[in-house]
Amino acid sequence: MMMPEFQNGIDVIDSLLHPSSKSNNVLTRYQRDGLHKLRETLLHKSSSTLESTVVIKAKSMRHTSLRKSFTQQLLEDEERSIQTTQHSNHADCDDSCGHCAINQYLLSEFGGIKPKKHRWDFMKAIKANRPIRRIKEMISNRKLNNSGKNLNQPQRSDNVPHEWYEFDHETQIQLSKRLSWENLKRWDFDIFEVSKLCNGRPLLFIGWAILASPHSQEIMEQATSSKSKRFRNSCNGIIDSKGYNFLATYNIPPKCMIDFLRAIEDRYVAENPYHNNMHAADVLQTTHSFLEAMGGKYLGVELSKLEGKGNSLSCHSPMMTLQMFSVLVGAAIHDVGHPGFNNAFQSNSFSQAALTYNDISVLENFHVSLAFQLILGINGNSDWNIFQGMDSDDFIKCKKLITEAVLGTDLAIHLKTLEGIKNITQSDEDLEDEESGSYSWRIMSFLMHMADISNLAKRQIISSQWTDRILSEFFLQGDKEKEMGLPMSPLCNRFTTSRPESQIGFIGYIIRPSFEILKKHLPLIGIVILPLVEENYQYWKLELRREKERKERVSREKTEALENVNVINIVTPSAA
Repeated sequence: MMMPEFQNGIDVIDSLLHPSSKSNNVLTRYQRDGLHKLRETLLHKSSSTLESTVVIKAKSMRHTSLRKSFTQQLLEDEERSIQTTQHSNHADCDDSCGHCAINQYLLSEFGGIKPKKHRWDFMKAIKANRPIRRIKEMISNRKLNNSGKNLNQPQRSDNVPHEWYEFDHETQIQLSKRLSWENLKRWDFDIFEVSKLCNGRPLLFIGWAILASPHSQEIMEQATSSKSKRFRNSCNGIIDSKGYNFLATYNIPPKCMIDFLRAIEDRYVAENPYHNNMHAADVLQTTHSFLEAMGGKYLGVELSKLEGKGNSLSCHSPMMTLQMFSVLVGAAIHDVGHPGFNNAFQSNSFSQAALTYNDISVLENFHVSLAFQLILGINGNSDWNIFQGMDSDDFIKCKKLITEAVLGTDLAIHLKTLEGIKNITQSDEDLEDEESGSYSWRIMSFLMHMADISNLAKRQIISSQWTDRILSEFFLQGDKEKEMGLPMSPLCNRFTTSRPESQIGFIGYIIRPSFEILKKHLPLIGIVILPLVEENYQYWKLELRREKERKERVSREKTEALENVNVINIVTPSAA
């Protein structure tokens, strides 16, 4: 039996799809497929609605006799409504009428009321209603709980990025493995692979996996683990995941964190070869890797306090937790809105940003300002305000720390900051009073800056991809500077810049000295990072030798070609 309100929609769809109709001839294949799916949905919804309405309302009656009479009355009303709206020409038909036979058949199939003896062809009715029977069988085969929710498929939640549900199950499993707590703290994390898996949304998913942990880790674990494991964990209250627990600490709704990360990612310029959302996600993951490598011992927490603790990060003081939250949020926003042209270009072109910030850390000021304007500005969106549940004092401190961390990524102040890191020790008690002056914060914020320029400290297969990207962006800036008649910035001339020399110089003057100083604060650097830096340094020295050999070979070939031309010019007149 078809519900009247659904039948009208199905009739319209049938008229559009009729072979002789004009509309059918102009519809595309995708439009026709969509209409077919909509028709199936209406059929499904009609049968499900009628069945559930009958059952629920019948169960609400206390006495069996009343339930039976109510059910019969409801179905009879539905039957009369259908006959009136759809089969008005059959009001006086006899028992042999096919339409009435179908109605009686549906009453029997869906309402549980056996029809009276009629002289009609049951096989004809069965054949006519075969699609409805298939829908009914499909419904009965699904395992439904009392509320009608499907137990075989996970229910959508606002606490999970809606993009997650667009992935097939295999992709969800692969992405969950890449974004597991153990994998996120790995120094050899492959950001390019993760970016492909999440369809170009690396900042959203990596940010969610880190900043919304352990909530996000639990969701991914439940979504990809077996039913039996989920059942055991839910019964025993087991939480296998680790995480920062920022959501609970600062009263951040999970959806708010997701919306914040999505809004920030949307404002990274996708066309930039280097300063895009993938770079931001890479810096966030690398900063997290640094924090995890510290493990508490080098951030003012004694190892004795960590014994028997499943999550070392939960042992940190409120000040330490606020610092970690600030540095991770700072990593996520540190290049938001980057135009693809560096500070030198901004100053030389008298850009609006350069005029606003007086040529002082122009882009760094712009990034942190844009991020807070999205939340607190005139056109800000409270749905993205991850600070709204914070204590007011914590928010003021947090905003200050985030601003300091982002401004600290300006390479123009790198050497000055590094000089301050040389002599800092954990025993400097006078530095522990203020959040921004404490030992832990100065180390953490500088590590975020190093995460921003850490490409040459990663595996060569990953490092070389970043090299190609940054030089490509530099060359685009050089082209623009040439077009505008501006001074050419260093490394921006595509015709004179040596790819190997640019990397060797950056390793020798910036990367290696910085990590050499930091290794006393973080053992991971001496064990894992510096050996990779040395490997990349040797790789680029070899590339430099090859480049010089190629240039010498090309030079010789040009010289030989020129000599041959001169010989021909000398011989030709005498021959004539």
